[in-house]
Amino acid sequence: MDYCSDLSFVNYGYAEASSVSACGRRFEDYYGIQFLYHGRMYAHTGDHPDEFADGPCVFITFPGVPFYYGAPAGQVRSQAHICFSGERAVRYCNEELLTLRETALFRRLADPDAFFHTMQRLFQLLKVPGSVPHARAVLLLEELLLQIQEQPVVPDKIYTRYMDDLLALRDRIAMEPLLPWNFQKEARKMNLSYVHFRRIFKQTTSWPPGGFLLECRLRQAEKLLMSTHARISEIAQTCGFNDAYHFSRIFKKHSGHSPAEFRKLYGNR
Repeated sequence: MDYCSDLSFVNYGYAEASSVSACGRRFEDYYGIQFLYHGRMYAHTGDHPDEFADGPCVFITFPGVPFYYGAPAGQVRSQAHICFSGERAVRYCNEELLTLRETALFRRLADPDAFFHTMQRLFQLLKVPGSVPHARAVLLLEELLLQIQEQPVVPDKIYTRYMDDLLALRDRIAMEPLLPWNFQKEARKMNLSYVHFRRIFKQTTSWPPGGFLLECRLRQAEKLLMSTHARISEIAQTCGFNDAYHFSRIFKKHSGHSPAEFRKLYGNR
């Protein structure tokens, strides 16, 4: 099996209570996921000023610029890393699965324990020779990169105070998009003005709340078109659209097909 032969793992490891620092380190021809699990850390590239973060968080190292990072003087940190190279890694960059930044280095993680568990599974696979374990390790690497990409870029203050509530709300909307959601009410639950709530919801999910709800309802409409024989007007009503024509227009913009075309292509026969 050579499906994943276009990626090589350079090195990996986990250092607990480490005070080791990197000064002008260059990652020639390879990339790295640097995961700060516990502790405080500084990092910067080139002549940029130091950035500081408390774990858990992650940053990416890459070729072409010198990196400086470590724990502040007198402190230690726990840090895991996985480094890799090859044509597939370059493709990750070109296709924006791997984002390279010389500033604003650190990214928060919504579920750092799950991230660390995935890294540990990857480390175990790298100890086993053979093409199949290697391919599975590549898949886990891509899972890690996806987890990083889906993390919102928000200020620490917002992350600390509101992130759990916002992500929980996002998941509730996705699970029950047909409920009569009132985002003014959701904002009041968090003691936020609606304007502020809308702004940080978009920072967290990349969607304004109304747009996110619309997307979830359209996905529910897709499921109903594929799995039921209900009339399109009934599906429109069920999914919160009072006008079937308006529903059809929005649905076509969303999927590239009218509801009738979508059902013909993908519905149960």
